[in-house]
Amino acid sequence: TRTHRSMTAYTVVVAGLTCVSMTLADAHVVVEALIGLGSAAAVLTGVRLHRPARGWPWLALAAGLLVFTAGDTYYDVQDQYFRALDPSPVDACYLAVYPLFAAGLSGLVRYSCGRRDLPGLLDALIVTAGLGLPVWIYLVQPLASLDGLTWQQRAISLAYPLGDLLLLAMLVR
Repeated sequence: TRTHRSMTAYTVVVAGLTCVSMTLADAHVVVEALIGLGSAAAVLTGVRLHRPARGWPWLALAAGLLVFTAGDTYYDVQDQYFRALDPSPVDACYLAVYPLFAAGLSGLVRYSCGRRDLPGLLDALIVTAGLGLPVWIYLVQPLASLDGLTWQQRAISLAYPLGDLLLLAMLVR
């Protein structure tokens, strides 16, 4: 079908761009930005072609991809040409991705499973709590007590593993 051909073409293009990115160091920044923009464009194209009853979760995921791409591109340019700032605008982009992805995934789960999926919710809580405990013990707690960090550095350092746990819970669900 047309959709399968489009997905195959997209996969081939991204695989080719990935190979270019890995072999040509000078092209890395541009190629990675193209891959990210292409991913967001693919989601938006899918929404336009398939017209889901509720498109906002897909739009939230596309927005998350765009913000992630902006953060990645900014980071790559900053790393290659400038002195890194700590904290930097990259952190704002990366941290903004978490609520966008969580909103999109939550919307997809809500509309596909219905509003009352208690077994799915409990399964997600069990897996997330099981993985959350080692994350808390080995990542969050040491970062919270690390000396020499400003409150901004500490907050950003703690937000990443907590955001990862949030997305894990959404994905398991």
